[in-house]
Amino acid sequence: MAELWNDVTAKLGNLAAKWTAYAALGSFILYLFGYLTLRFQLSTYGVATNLDIFDEKYLFAGCRFLVFLAATVPSILILLLVVWAVAYFPWKFVPASFKDRLQRRVSDWCAVPSHLPLLGVALAVLFIQLVLRRCFVLGNLLLRRQLPDEWISSVLLSGDAKLALYFTGLVAGTALTAAILVCVLQRRTATTNASRIWLGLLGFLLAVEFLLLPVNYGVLIATQQLPRVAEVAADQKPAEGESAWLVADSKEMSTYFTRDRTDQRMLVSIPKKDSKIKIVAYDDIFCVLFGAGQAGTGRCPG
Repeated sequence: MAELWNDVTAKLGNLAAKWTAYAALGSFILYLFGYLTLRFQLSTYGVATNLDIFDEKYLFAGCRFLVFLAATVPSILILLLVVWAVAYFPWKFVPASFKDRLQRRVSDWCAVPSHLPLLGVALAVLFIQLVLRRCFVLGNLLLRRQLPDEWISSVLLSGDAKLALYFTGLVAGTALTAAILVCVLQRRTATTNASRIWLGLLGFLLAVEFLLLPVNYGVLIATQQLPRVAEVAADQKPAEGESAWLVADSKEMSTYFTRDRTDQRMLVSIPKKDSKIKIVAYDDIFCVLFGAGQAGTGRCPG
């Protein structure tokens, strides 16, 4: 009986030690994702401010990102089911001899140590350069008179459904890189020095893709809504024809974006003690600033 009790105690102790490590790792990941989300959200607005190293808002922002990320999984599964259903019935009518030849050629091609890792690296580089990094051109938008002449600008002004579908595509592209990496590891075909180098590079590019997901979320999705306020400072209402929005709120400063009837725009920072936040509405800020010239985007009226 004593031995059984000792075994149970030892297992519980190991579980508690591992749980502490997992909790610490999970908190770090949430803080990292939250920091990236908020940092690039403010960069998109054009706010020049320093973020505190430790702040609970990173944890909340990281949780929002993970919830949004998890919500894309059903969409990816639906897309996979649609692709499978479209390809299944034509594949049924393909002659068996052709299927066997195709499977042998694919198997032989994948058996070469460098082929799969090199394919994964090539796809990941193209995906990062052509898609994931495009959001970097969307900076300082609150003070710009027009959006950059890039295709990503139309994504920024698209409807919520299209934005969610675009982010689903980003997650699917990252999942494809992860699938290739897992396939190489399971097949254990990376047996040469060159293939191991490509495999290590593939793992690095996968980490880059994962880090760019909260960046894209912060630029394209978290920036859409801004609270419109009744006054910028205590007992200081916006002038006639002027609107003001709360952009950032920290422990010491509150930053507002103001725009008057002549389209004069400013970012104003006010000490927290002098700021009194009275939110009256939430606006699609990019529709307010750029919607009139972007008719037909799906969300903003022309």
